[in-house]
Amino acid sequence: MVNLEEFLKEHAIYFELYDHDPIYTNEDAVIMKKEKGFTGTETKALFLKGKSGQYYSFVTFTTKNTDFKRLKQVVGEKLAIVKPDEMEEVTGQKVGAVTPLGYEESIPMIVDEELFEQEKLVFAPARPDQTMVILAKDLKKIIALLGNELYIYSEIKK
Repeated sequence: MVNLEEFLKEHAIYFELYDHDPIYTNEDAVIMKKEKGFTGTETKALFLKGKSGQYYSFVTFTTKNTDFKRLKQVVGEKLAIVKPDEMEEVTGQKVGAVTPLGYEESIPMIVDEELFEQEKLVFAPARPDQTMVILAKDLKKIIALLGNELYIYSEIKK
């Protein structure tokens, strides 16, 4: 895992970082957001594994349900959420504080296309006692600098 704070500073990419009591639920996140006064779209990150054994990081809105059939169409293989023990072993992260960014190059990123339309994105930077805010317009640049392959997740329009 890359230290995102150092990485973003090194590349002169805007971010905000807030220290607080550990957050493990969306409800706690809403309270902390009001308390600290930061703004942005709350995101959730899912650490996934394909049938092939390949890991993926998927970032979307906290309020959005994930369409796993659509994810399969996007990446070309069936995906499932990695079990907590395996995720902690592979990433060092605990459930509820999974970061969308900062993985080694071999782990592709799947990003909900609607996130790119937001102003700021809010997420846990691999720690439950911190919240990071970045500009959505910088997301593709960050992923490219990290060297992760990028897949764009879009919902099928009905």
